[in-house]
Amino acid sequence: MNAPLLTGKKIFITGGTSCLGQAFVRQAQAAGARVFFSYHSSRETADTLAALGAKGCALDLTDSASFERFAEDLQKNAGTLDCVIHNAAEVRDVTLQNMTEEDWDVVLNADLKAPFLLTQKLLPLLQKTRVADESPAKIIFMTSRAAVRGIYGAANYAAAKAGLIGLVKSLALELGPVPVLVNAVNPGFMISGMTENLPEPVKEMQRKASALERFSKPEEVADFLVYLASDRMAQVSGQVFHWDARSMNF
Repeated sequence: MNAPLLTGKKIFITGGTSCLGQAFVRQAQAAGARVFFSYHSSRETADTLAALGAKGCALDLTDSASFERFAEDLQKNAGTLDCVIHNAAEVRDVTLQNMTEEDWDVVLNADLKAPFLLTQKLLPLLQKTRVADESPAKIIFMTSRAAVRGIYGAANYAAAKAGLIGLVKSLALELGPVPVLVNAVNPGFMISGMTENLPEPVKEMQRKASALERFSKPEEVADFLVYLASDRMAQVSGQVFHWDARSMNF
């Protein structure tokens, strides 16, 4: 019998208490990984995941001053990492005319600056055990259809997610020789903490925009992330994977 896909892997994911984060933590643990996750305020959900064996830590992605200590603590607990997944995101939806500088800064800091800084701080953990005959480490950024299509009333979010795509393509070139594979995943539209309160006509519009007329499911996207984090994914880098049946413009 083959070993589970992630046997022996150590993986860190931000936003572990989100719908997608929870699904990934559960599936990665079931696949044999040792999972570390960050969360912002959902302590009860974090405790539930911790009871399954995952290790959670509170982290405010807008507080970059805390990242150095966080990385040090993660190194003490994990030693090394095989994969980092940037899943957490902040939204402050408002049209440009009414968007404040704070609205812009909070979203850009959490959704673009934090992934950059955390990657920088955690890179030594990904590099530590790389040898020639070993599967490369992985960094995965969660992006959005908004990055390539734009989105009404959320220019800050769309700009941040578009920035991640540029970051992915650049880091793939820089880190390929390490070797670290760097890719992005657009999970498609799913019902989550970010979208559950949207008006029903907006949700229906997103469903109708899908060729399959359905939403993405966190469990399906999490399963794909498990595959990307596994040794079966050993060569592809600098790519944006769209788990989405809606049209894209590039």
